[in-house]
Amino acid sequence: MLPERCPQMPDPADPKKIRYGMIQLFILDTLAKADQPMRINEVRAVLDSAVDFSPHEREVGGTKNQSRWRAVAGFQFAPLQAAQLIVKSPAGFTITEAGRELLTSYPNPYAKEADEVAVLTRLAYQEKRRLDGYADSRYAVVGAVLDMLDNDQWVAVSDLADLSGLNSTAVLTYLTDTAPEQRVQVLDAQGRELSHAYPDLGWALGQKAELQKHGFEFDSPGLADPRSRLYAEEVRPALEESGVIVAPARRAWLVRGSSVDGQDITALWREHRFVSLAATKLRPGLTGGMSRDELKAVVDVDYSHASYAKRMSKLDEFLFFLSRMRDGDIVATTSQGRLYVGEIAGAPESVSSEDGRSNLRRDVVWVAGEGADYSDLSKELAARLQVQHEVVDLTEQLSELDGLLGAMRDVEPLPPVRELTLPDPDQDLADSLHVPLGWLSECVELLRERPQLIFYGPPGTGKTYLARKLAKHLAGENVRLVQFHPAYSYEDFFEGYRPVAGGGFELRPGPLRQIVEQARDNPTAPYVLIIDEINRGNLAKIFGELYFLLEYRGDAVDLLYAESGDSSGFTLPANVHIIGTMNTADRSIALVDSAMRRRFAFLPLHPDQPPTEGILRSWLSSLGQDSLRADLLDALNARIDDPDFKIGPSYLMTKEDPGDELDTWLRRVWKTSILPLLEEHHFGDGTDVAKRYGLDTLRAQVERGAPAELGIGDDDSSDADTH
Repeated sequence: MLPERCPQMPDPADPKKIRYGMIQLFILDTLAKADQPMRINEVRAVLDSAVDFSPHEREVGGTKNQSRWRAVAGFQFAPLQAAQLIVKSPAGFTITEAGRELLTSYPNPYAKEADEVAVLTRLAYQEKRRLDGYADSRYAVVGAVLDMLDNDQWVAVSDLADLSGLNSTAVLTYLTDTAPEQRVQVLDAQGRELSHAYPDLGWALGQKAELQKHGFEFDSPGLADPRSRLYAEEVRPALEESGVIVAPARRAWLVRGSSVDGQDITALWREHRFVSLAATKLRPGLTGGMSRDELKAVVDVDYSHASYAKRMSKLDEFLFFLSRMRDGDIVATTSQGRLYVGEIAGAPESVSSEDGRSNLRRDVVWVAGEGADYSDLSKELAARLQVQHEVVDLTEQLSELDGLLGAMRDVEPLPPVRELTLPDPDQDLADSLHVPLGWLSECVELLRERPQLIFYGPPGTGKTYLARKLAKHLAGENVRLVQFHPAYSYEDFFEGYRPVAGGGFELRPGPLRQIVEQARDNPTAPYVLIIDEINRGNLAKIFGELYFLLEYRGDAVDLLYAESGDSSGFTLPANVHIIGTMNTADRSIALVDSAMRRRFAFLPLHPDQPPTEGILRSWLSSLGQDSLRADLLDALNARIDDPDFKIGPSYLMTKEDPGDELDTWLRRVWKTSILPLLEEHHFGDGTDVAKRYGLDTLRAQVERGAPAELGIGDDDSSDADTH
């Protein structure tokens, strides 16, 4: 165990440093001195008085308003467990013999050597994460590509994502947790060190300097030599041959012919049954099956006049056309807003075309007819058709293209892909929610037309309840709920860096990213994200570049923490629907910016308007209760001038049958829920809230049968107890 008071070392060289190793040693020491298991908060209470934390470590902040050391300490138990220095039981944590031995090796936790402890536990934690979380074969693809890197090569994180089928976030998390030696050779798509796009990715800091030590060349803007890049298409064949990734039995391709040197030659293709690339500078006689290296040597010579970027673009086109396409693959092309499809029916051949626009050809069996209109295509396929390359891999859309192929041939197509549909509401659902069926049907129709909907109204009008019930009807278990607040950010909502046990940060998905990834895997099933109190957040800050996608679902954007070189970008799937709720007592709808109003459909839920005005009476009737509660609510709301502060029925629906205790229960609701809201509304204006809105005042009015709208004049004549 450590001495009662270790000599404090001088302030660390970096005053902003968090001393993870020191904190871990004091955790071990505290557990070593305990005669029974301890919980995390008990350990932190001991550390608070036992440790000489620096001013930076004691600085208070964050959403939980706690000191840095306290926040960090809670994350240290996982790496200590991974290193088998402590064990956890239902009663708390206990030190192991290995932990006690470690304490004897580090008698002074304030010494610089204590940093070694954090390194050891971090490595143990990374190994545990690797074993526990990376059994998925997709991570093996990332590892295999890294093993293929020569010492003078680099690879883009977007290519690792493309080859493995993971997203960039998952790839970076894997590199962070497993710390493979070659991760320093992983850059962004432009060849910049990853810290440019991911400033909090600790291990990526100084990548450029580290690579330069090994002979890597960077230009003045800090971009690695593109000639040293290992491209996805360069390694895919080897990965497929080795079985690391499974090659699809059939692929689909888009080849552009609508503007070849300014002319549309797609009609020529279909008439003469071929597809082609201009390949005006490419030497004749090339055959299929060439490797990327072989083809690169040819392109570098034949297109030596072109820029490096142009040569790389041509290399990909020729590689796809010569070596990746196979007989039986689907080929598609577009012209004047229509899509035409066919099947590859021959090996590539070089010809000398008269106009020089079609020198590299493959035979194609084109389907006769007028093709398919863009409006008949899925949004995902339509988005891929917008990718600006001469040859585009459409294998992810193979099922849809295969269906089009069969339909155009007027033969029995493959079983059609089930379309995304939102189920109609039924009378049973309407009855259970005590709202008109027509109103529910309008909600669903709005979501079909524009997949973002907001319920807005005063407190207690059932906005969140209705949103949850409607979402469950539409999407079953495919529903997530988040609540916005002023401190909520893009990083909380979509993705951002978060601290991990043992120090450092990792990129973690937020609720929107999670539901999007789930929706992509099941594109014909609806998913619903409920955003409670959406207007309490800074929407521009939270949505960021995603704001655009709410209006343009078929388009793609580059993400804040994603590879800017990702040609397909990020899209918001059509099967993700968003239902928000907005409390107008907190912020008027008039204060919502025009961009939000344009992207969402808004439905009011006001106590004196359908469907809310009839909910309480319908509910009471279904329970066989009298209408007193509904009458009291009507009388109350008639006295409230501001429609945004009227009281919703939910406050009076928390108890189905109070029985003989109805009066006691009503007084409690008035005292603890309703009057406080109205006191806040009338703060500073001199209104006697208890007298104007008191329960007895309203009850007397109801019992007299006075019209609700005339009840305000009765205030002065009522001397009843207002509570």
